[in-house]
Amino acid sequence: MTEETTDRQDTFFAFDEDQDDQDEQDGRPRRSIAWKPTAVGLLGLLLGLVLAVSAALAWDDSRKLAGYADRSWVISGQYQDLTNDLRTKTWNPIYRGVLPADEAVTEQPFDSGLADPRVPEAGEEIVFRGTQTGSTEDDFHQEADALLAVQDGTLQVVETAEAGEFGDGITAGTIAWQRAQAALLLLAGLGAAAGGVWFARRLYRRQR
Repeated sequence: MTEETTDRQDTFFAFDEDQDDQDEQDGRPRRSIAWKPTAVGLLGLLLGLVLAVSAALAWDDSRKLAGYADRSWVISGQYQDLTNDLRTKTWNPIYRGVLPADEAVTEQPFDSGLADPRVPEAGEEIVFRGTQTGSTEDDFHQEADALLAVQDGTLQVVETAEAGEFGDGITAGTIAWQRAQAALLLLAGLGAAAGGVWFARRLYRRQR
């Protein structure tokens, strides 16, 4: 390496040091990433996204159940066994329960999803196919609620869920409450996102 080349390298590195010294002399601190404001902003946006997704799911549930308001029944079921799902290669649970003691359930055939539809008796003990899918017994609730409604001229199990999910039945009030919850979750999500961004900007300004 020649003496001229060595002098150039020394000059290059000396320039960096001189520039840093000059920044400090001018009162300009070296810039660094504002980690705390960035983390706060991202956390607010993430929380807002989670709440917005929850709101969308709650609204979708209310939309699906709206058609059964005031014209459906809820019965409890005890897990019995597994059976092959009719559309996929997974499994459905089989539950045992008791039909409502309401003569209206005898006005049309009952389709359990396990046998040919037949006209039932009010208060009759039945076995029926659950709507959940899974691979093993552990994927299903040991106690479940089944929502019964009349579709295409037959009484069917239109949805099964964890015990207590449907309360005492699906009514117009149930749907209104679900939609109110969805709206509150959405507002909370927007508030969390906006609050996170606002607080992040405030922290950033303090650090400048």
